[in-house]
Amino acid sequence: MNEKTHYARFEVKWADVDPNMHLRHTVYIDFTDQVRVRLFADHGIPFPSLRKLMLGPVIFGVETNFRKEVLLGENVRVDYNLRGMSKDFRKWHFLHNVYKENGELAAWVSTRGAWVDLKQRKLTIPHESIIAVMEGLTRSEDFQYLQ
Repeated sequence: MNEKTHYARFEVKWADVDPNMHLRHTVYIDFTDQVRVRLFADHGIPFPSLRKLMLGPVIFGVETNFRKEVLLGENVRVDYNLRGMSKDFRKWHFLHNVYKENGELAAWVSTRGAWVDLKQRKLTIPHESIIAVMEGLTRSEDFQYLQ
C-alpha cells in the first residue's frame, strides 16, 4: 500500500452475509473502520500506540449508499479519501469507496468523527504524529475544512 492509494482487500465470508447472501450492511462499516486502522498502522501508528497516547477515534455519524450487491465469496477493495478535516486536525470526515472485483462501485461509506482524549473524555487536537499522517492523506475532490 502506498500513501496515495491506501486500500485494503476483503473476502466476503459466511459470517459477513445476510439471509439473502448479500454482504450485511454493518460489514461495510467494519471494512471501512479496518481500512482506517490499517492506514495509521502502515504509517507507524498501530492501534496500541494510540492507547499509549491516550487518544482514540470517536464516530459522530456514518452514511452508507449501496450501488451493487456483493455476494458470499466475492472479494472487495475498500479505499479512503479524506473528505474533510478541521484546521486543528481535531475533526475528520472520510469517504470510503467499496469496489467489486470487476471494478464496479458497490457502495460508498461516509464517516464523520474526531479524536478524543481518553483520559479527559473530550475532543482533542491529536498528537503531532497523527497530524503528520493526516496532512499527507489523499483528499477527495470535494474536500472542505470543517468547523
